[in-house]
This record gives sequence, structure tokens and C-alpha cells, in this order.
Amino acid sequence: MRARILKATWLLLAVPGLVHLALMVVAIAQRFFYPYDLEWMEGGLLTHALRLSRGEPIYAPPSVEFISYLYTPLYPALLAALGKVTEIGYVLGRAVSVLSLMVTCVILVASVVGTAPREHRTERGAAITGAACGLGFFAATYPWVDGWYDLVRADMLFLALGISGLAMLRAATGRAGVALAGLFLGLSFFAKQTGVPLVLAGGLALLVMNWRVLPIFAVVTGAIGGGGTLLLNRVTGGWFWTYVFAYHQQHDTNRDRFFLSFKNILLHFPAMTFVIALTLVVALVSGAVSRSLPSAAKTFLFWTWMFACGVLIGAVGWATQWAHFNAYIPAMALGALAAGHAIPALVSLFRDKWPRIGMAVALACGATLAFQLAWVRWDPRPLIPTAKDRTAGDKLIARLRAIDGDVFFPFHPFYPHLAGKRTFAHRMGILDVTYLPPPSSNKRPLPEAARKVAGLAEALRSQRFAAIVLDDRAQLYELPGLTEAYRQVDTLGWDESPRVVSGARTMPRTIWQPKSRSAP
Repeated sequence: MRARILKATWLLLAVPGLVHLALMVVAIAQRFFYPYDLEWMEGGLLTHALRLSRGEPIYAPPSVEFISYLYTPLYPALLAALGKVTEIGYVLGRAVSVLSLMVTCVILVASVVGTAPREHRTERGAAITGAACGLGFFAATYPWVDGWYDLVRADMLFLALGISGLAMLRAATGRAGVALAGLFLGLSFFAKQTGVPLVLAGGLALLVMNWRVLPIFAVVTGAIGGGGTLLLNRVTGGWFWTYVFAYHQQHDTNRDRFFLSFKNILLHFPAMTFVIALTLVVALVSGAVSRSLPSAAKTFLFWTWMFACGVLIGAVGWATQWAHFNAYIPAMALGALAAGHAIPALVSLFRDKWPRIGMAVALACGATLAFQLAWVRWDPRPLIPTAKDRTAGDKLIARLRAIDGDVFFPFHPFYPHLAGKRTFAHRMGILDVTYLPPPSSNKRPLPEAARKVAGLAEALRSQRFAAIVLDDRAQLYELPGLTEAYRQVDTLGWDESPRVVSGARTMPRTIWQPKSRSAP
């Protein structure tokens, strides 16, 4: 009878986490097939994939034709490869992100549930609840990071590779497992530069777990990350390093945002942080007294260390100029893993001497996590485009298609492609290239070729484009020669301007045409 009550209690505590998972699934399902930008940089990544599919470089001197984002190339390269089988577009890009999200969730569940041996049914229930709560916190982070999980962005691919590598590293029992973990963590760098601190964190953890195989890990990650960087830098004439490193060094770092990030992350779900901290204290005291720890507790310590590194990663990321809350995704995912592992770890720590006390503490912590998740409320509807947005997008694309000639659309460069036209540089690339840090920063200036968008001013002054479409957040000074050669001929109405529902809220607003041409 007690066993049944205990099992029912664990299952009840798992419900709030599953509710948040269901909310996230509902939101993603209604966003997945939206045929326009959910976030203003999605289309720019698709233009990366288009160039790679045509055999054109993405790391090259910045020009009006194209400017690379300041990221490593694995995500657009994967889209370009898949584009040989299917069409390069929003559905393909989001499919890669959603599959990566699914991999991350599966690893979270498998990692937590796998810590509980099948013969220990009480620990099995605690592990299931821990996994459900971990999933719940990860899903409840979705609205906070503005629905970033399913976008045409590299974040989820990076997270899937990084967490896969870390999970393999924790489970590795020999050289082959460590080498495979190094492979995944090395590849995570080519999805996003944040892979570097994950590699360092994994290496430090391995130094404690099994220092004898650390050289294998270092060789594999170094060969992939370092060797791949040298190769790409050589192939691109040095432009790869300019984009993924040098431009970043020109950006400002906000100290206030750095320190505020610790509060943002640790207090966003106070219960999650509390349970991790409590379990950490119990594990450290228990280890100091008994000079040994059960496997579940060791695994919890591993993911808690990764959570601490993730918090630092998030703080550095959000402190960077033009950063968004997606910088916090690794921290929250690793925190969800640590919180999930805390519940079975508590049971295992008290199993031998005080099993009832351990079960009571684990239940209390599980209830704390479940209460936090039940307390959190979020509505997926603000993150879901409406039928009006689809209709507005259809009208806009039809209008672009009717224009005779090239269209420069710097905020949404993939929209001209949908209208059967050429694509050009994204505004984010223009900002990255032309931004000059203040003299007081004492930063070493980049070469002239890296600070100028070749052909941009000339294209505008010579009226190369039949039309230019700008968003409501456009700053005209960013486009030298625009007001000299073009005039605004129309303002887009709400019924022909599709919204973005994630990231910076910007939408198409004005159409410009050469001054020498008659108004439509």
C-alpha cells in the first residue's frame, strides 16, 4: 500500500513539468510551418545556406551582396547539404532546430532516469519525477528566451551537440567513449563558438573523473576545433577568423549586464536553484564524511558543475553588445539537468543509513520543484503568428514579385528570394562590419577591408535597386546614399506587413524607389 502511494505521489509531482512540455509543443507546432520570419535574423541564415548550396563562400570580404553572421558554419552548411534533397527554406531550418531540441530532451530524460537502477523502484520513481521536472524547467524557459528553440538559428544544434558530448563524457568508461565525447564537443564549436567553454568545462571535469584519458580528449577536441579552424582560415584567406573572432572583439561588453545575468539566471526559477544548492551541500557533506559517493550523486555533481559553467557562459553572452536572452539557453538547459538529477541523488545519498529521511527530503524537493512549475504561468499565443500575419506576408511577397528589378530588403533578405529575386546583405551584417568602438575602449582597429561594406554606397547612389524595403526600426544613416538617390514612395499597412514574434520586434514599413523614377 505504501509503495503504491509513493508511486502515485511521484507521478503527481511529475505532472506540472509535463504541462509545460505540452505548452511548448503546442507553441512549436503552430509556428513550425509559418512561411515567413519568426525572428528577424532567420532569413539571413537561409541566405547563408543558399550561398553554400551554390558553392559560394560565406566568409569573404563584406559587400552589399552578402555579409556573414559572426558564427561558425555548421548549421547553414547542414541546411545546404539537406537542401540537395529538399528545398532550402524555413521548414527545413526549423526542422533541424526541432530535431536538435528533441535530442536534447531525450538526453535529459535518459540521463536522469538512467541513474536509478531498475531494482530500486523507489529511486526509479524519484528519477522519473526528476526527469519530468527537468523537462518542465527547460520547457518553461521557452517563453523567457522568446521562443528561440525552434527558430532557424544555430542555438539548438549547438545545444544538442554540446549536451550529447557532455553526457557521453559522463558515461564514458574507456578511451573510445571519451574520444566520441570529444568529437561531439569539438563539433559543437562549429555550431556556435560557445562550444569552446563547454570543451574546457568538460576537460576540467575529466581531470577529476579520470585524468588518465584527458590527453585523448584534448587531442580529439583540439584536432577538430583547432584543426578545423586552421583549415577554414586558410581556405577563406583569413576571413573565417575575422568573422568568428575579430569582429566580436570590436563589440562592447556591458559589465552591468554581466553581473545582472547571475541574478537573472539563478532567480528566474528560485526553486530550481534552491534544490540544486541544497543537494550540492548534502552531497559534499556526505562525501566528506563517508569518503565516497553513490553514482547518482556523482552524476549530479557533474551536471551541477556544468550548470555553474553554463551560468558563466550566459553572463558573458548577454553582456555582449546586441545580445538577446537566447544567451541563457545553455545555462537553463544545464540547470534543468542538474535539478532533475538532484531528486534521485538525494534518495541515493541516504539509501544506506537513513532511507526514510532520504525519501522524505527527496519528496520535499520534488514538491518544491513541482510547486514552482505549477506557479509559473505562460501563454503561448503571443509567440504564435496569426492568420493575418500569413495573409500580410503573402501580400508583401506578391508586391515584391511585381517589382521589375532587384529589391534590397536588409531586414528580411530571404523575402526577395521567395519572390524569385536575388538576395543581398542582412542589416545585422552591416551593423557588425561598420560598428566602430569608442576610442576610449583602446581596441585595435580592424583593417579597412573589414570595416567597409564594399559596393553598398555605390549601389545606392547609382540606383542599382528597383526598390528598397525597410523595417520600422531602420536607421537611415546606416545606408549611405539612400536619401540622396531614393525617396519613400509608400508606407506598408498592417495588412501587408508580417510580424516577427520572437527576438527584436521589427516589421516591414516603408518602400523606397529611385528619385528619377515616377511614383507608382
